[in-house]
Amino acid sequence: MVRILIVKLGALGDVLRTTSLLPGLAEKFAPAELDWITADAASELLDWNPYLSRVLAWDERDGAGSYDLVIGLEDEKDVCRFASTVDAKEVIGAYLSKGRITYTPSAWFDMSVISRFGLEQANSLKQKNEKTYQQHMADLLGIKVSPYVFKLQPDEIEYGRKVVKDLGIGIKEKIVGVNTGAGKRWPQKSWGSEQTIDLVKRIRDELGAVSLILGGLDERARNRAIARETGMPETGVHSLRGFAGVVNRCAVLLSSDSLALHFGIALNKRLVVFFGPTSAAEIELYGLGEKLAPDKPCAVCYKKSCELKPNCMDDLPVGTVFQAVRRQLGAS
Repeated sequence: MVRILIVKLGALGDVLRTTSLLPGLAEKFAPAELDWITADAASELLDWNPYLSRVLAWDERDGAGSYDLVIGLEDEKDVCRFASTVDAKEVIGAYLSKGRITYTPSAWFDMSVISRFGLEQANSLKQKNEKTYQQHMADLLGIKVSPYVFKLQPDEIEYGRKVVKDLGIGIKEKIVGVNTGAGKRWPQKSWGSEQTIDLVKRIRDELGAVSLILGGLDERARNRAIARETGMPETGVHSLRGFAGVVNRCAVLLSSDSLALHFGIALNKRLVVFFGPTSAAEIELYGLGEKLAPDKPCAVCYKKSCELKPNCMDDLPVGTVFQAVRRQLGAS
């Protein structure tokens, strides 16, 4: 039995997409026993995962034990130090060597904040990158590209149904999930409230579909304003898996590069996803929809704010997004 430890703490969407490594690892190292150390906030994303023997929160890392292989997928020094001190025969990914963060030769880490080329060149590599995260991980680990591993439980599916029913939406309604915010950490990934309002009105008037206004606590005030202007329901704030249950009721999901996007991928929803400061190439949609990105030389800048007017998100026309939603509703 080959014992493998994955060290991936955050962010939430990154944890969810990293579940796509599990089938390939299980196949390559069969028979394998897979454990995962993650942030406490992300642990429920790994509940009921059939490939995992144990899920440990970061605070429980001292109980990890010994392994044949440790896969370090974080670039923070404390986490790299942990990866390098686990009792393991081999470490792949990011780790600490002679007090310095280093990594297994990888195009993925060459584009990160710990890049051996420096941050400026790393950002340039991100702009030129044409491979998805899954393809980079497949190259690093010698495994195949697989779908996400995430499945809602019956009570979670029912939770999503009840939330939507309580909002007055019938079971036969065509539902478009609209998640155009992106939280406080990456505000530049958001699409404008006025643009969202115009879009939701067109979806209602021209497609006869209901829009669910989705988001987390950080977007609550914004989403309430959109709901007030459009007459479409704002779904409120839920647990992670409860939020997934609500997304599960959508025929189509329009989303920024955010957790909602990753739930949409995991749940096989038809998708329309828009990008600006982050890389569209990095995201694997598995043929579930389409990506919208501005044709601007400064795109994929990974900046959290922008002084340009109009910026890349301002340059995303309502009509372009509407036509993409129309196409995906037709395919749903």
